[in-house]
Amino acid sequence: MSMLLNNITTALIVPSTLLFVANSQLVAAQESLDKSFEKIVVTARGRSESIQEIPESITSFNAEQIERAGIKSFRDVADLTPNLSQLDNFRPGLSRIQIRGLITPQVGDAPLAFVVDGITASDLEFMNQQLFDIERIEILRGAQGALYGRGAIGGAVNITTRRPTNDFEARVSTSFASGSDLRLSGVASGALVEDQAYFRVGAYKRDYDGQLDNTFLNQTVDFHEENSVFGKLSIDISDESILDLNARLTNTESGIGYYQAVDFDTVEDFSLQVEHNVPGLDTRDLSEFSARFSHDFETSTLELVAGYSESDQSGFSDADYSNKESDFDGFYFAGAQENILKVESSTFEVRLKSDDDTRLRWAVAAFAQERSRDSEYHNYDDLVGNQPMNRSDFDESLIVFSILDENSSSAWALSTQLNYDFTEQIEVTAALRYDTDDRESFDSRFVEDTFEQKTFSELQPKFSVAYQMNPNTLVYGGYSRGFRSGGFNEPHPNISRTFDKEISDSFELGFKTSLLDDSGTFNFALFRIDQENAQVTRFNGDTFTLENISVDDVSTQGIEFELSVQASDNLTLMANGGIIDSDIQAFSERPDLIGYSLPHVADYNLNLVAEYEYAMSSELNLILRADLNHTGPRIFSFDIADIQSSKQSIINLRATIEAEAWSVTAFADNLTDERQIEDLILLGNSVVSLGRFPNIGSSFGVQFNYDF
Repeated sequence: MSMLLNNITTALIVPSTLLFVANSQLVAAQESLDKSFEKIVVTARGRSESIQEIPESITSFNAEQIERAGIKSFRDVADLTPNLSQLDNFRPGLSRIQIRGLITPQVGDAPLAFVVDGITASDLEFMNQQLFDIERIEILRGAQGALYGRGAIGGAVNITTRRPTNDFEARVSTSFASGSDLRLSGVASGALVEDQAYFRVGAYKRDYDGQLDNTFLNQTVDFHEENSVFGKLSIDISDESILDLNARLTNTESGIGYYQAVDFDTVEDFSLQVEHNVPGLDTRDLSEFSARFSHDFETSTLELVAGYSESDQSGFSDADYSNKESDFDGFYFAGAQENILKVESSTFEVRLKSDDDTRLRWAVAAFAQERSRDSEYHNYDDLVGNQPMNRSDFDESLIVFSILDENSSSAWALSTQLNYDFTEQIEVTAALRYDTDDRESFDSRFVEDTFEQKTFSELQPKFSVAYQMNPNTLVYGGYSRGFRSGGFNEPHPNISRTFDKEISDSFELGFKTSLLDDSGTFNFALFRIDQENAQVTRFNGDTFTLENISVDDVSTQGIEFELSVQASDNLTLMANGGIIDSDIQAFSERPDLIGYSLPHVADYNLNLVAEYEYAMSSELNLILRADLNHTGPRIFSFDIADIQSSKQSIINLRATIEAEAWSVTAFADNLTDERQIEDLILLGNSVVSLGRFPNIGSSFGVQFNYDF
């Protein structure tokens, strides 16, 4: 606790210093300052509300902020949000998300709900795509089970895409950056039937050669090609009824499994490169369809939402992460590996909510989701080991072993939420949701021997009290519960097949205030999270399976702050950050790890942003932006818990010239070419000790937008 208090004191110095700088700017520009912060409206609680009046820790990005910050992926969002991070690993669909100390196991679900236009993503596979044509992104931190259901043990992400328009509009964008990174996108929107039926269509393409080298094969390993198209149709059936239809198709080809062979002395020696003899290739096809019908009654609104998603993924890569020959005496085997995954899900939800302008506001909902997740893993013998090999060089006769898992989930939930204004200053929120998830798993070759079935369920309450001290300051406190379903490890007779559900209880105290004559905001939260059966994935070297194990009890406490100041007509300053003090309290399987944090949890993060806007003429604006993302150390695996990454500081710069119809942006991402570890695994053989998954490094480029 004393360490946390010291960190809190240190963290508060940053916003205090920025407040002093901002106040000095305000005094210098007092006569010319004539604007205040625009009121930020979000829909995080299912209705439109000012972010400063909601008793939740929420970070929000609107369309203009997304463009100015150069946000293209969820990783970019995480880098600008307190106590949220995303780390890459083995393949694009397996990125690890951490929020307030709650992590993503490689087997199981993410620690947050991911909702796009009202549809909750059923799997991590549907979270890791390029973000474009986005209207708003909202990140709620703290357990959100009562509002968003199972999986929201650490928070929720609510993404709203841009709606079709009655008037015709169109935009084309292109950019070119390091690694021959070419991006093209185009969007058009307008009316099919004026004032009644509207469309929005778009396409996105990325062709990236890569920047990390395989020195043995003399080719890049981090290449990525992505093609995506989407279409939207919105129909005003009547003055009270609207029907929205959405479709998106995406396919990708990417590098996979480009771990670098390092040892305990060269963990952060980034001069070491990939030296595999088998090149990695991952392909993925995503299909997403949804429909939403809404009807306004006299005092309430009904919403019906349905969605279908499908992902087909196949990857082939080096299994020993080297170009060495097999050494049977040393128990080292050269090989290749194949990963095949198909995810298919359908979702249906019905919501009924009261009007917003009443003293008592209520909402009820019912949810159902069916999901299948079928995976195959094949390990191949590399008979040579030290010669270049391709996928075509491996056939079924070289398969050493295979792991097959047909996994299904049938889930449903019922929920209710009440918001009541006791007085003009005091609001009480109470919500309750019951989720149940029936899961099955088996190997299709040995159904009788491997079949497992279990139902996981939990009641998730939420309660908060908000006190509006004055028009500018909100004080609040609350409690919420989240739950993540249990499930089944990959079939093998020598492991425990079932892992239990995970529960998080979150307690939070915070305040939100406007300052400097409504020219800025400062939000602060102090929280505690108690986790039961925290899910962590490990590689079982005896069975060659991925295995979820449960950490009995984890206690996490921390702080978060967000500061935004309009220092003058031209200058905006922003700072946010968080500190995590996470300790394992009980771990029956590994009592030696009591006092450690969970893997991938950074001790802290800090983001500083300065944005300057200058009118070059009546038609041209110059926008300069600089942001710094500083992240504390973290561990990556319980097997190597004493190895921590170094602190990391990433600097991004953007300079934009914009006119009414076009803009040109020059950018530098990771200006100083800071290198960091994304993942670190223990390989445990006599030739290669550790496998390190690296970040990409710096990128320089230019982007052009044109609006019709």
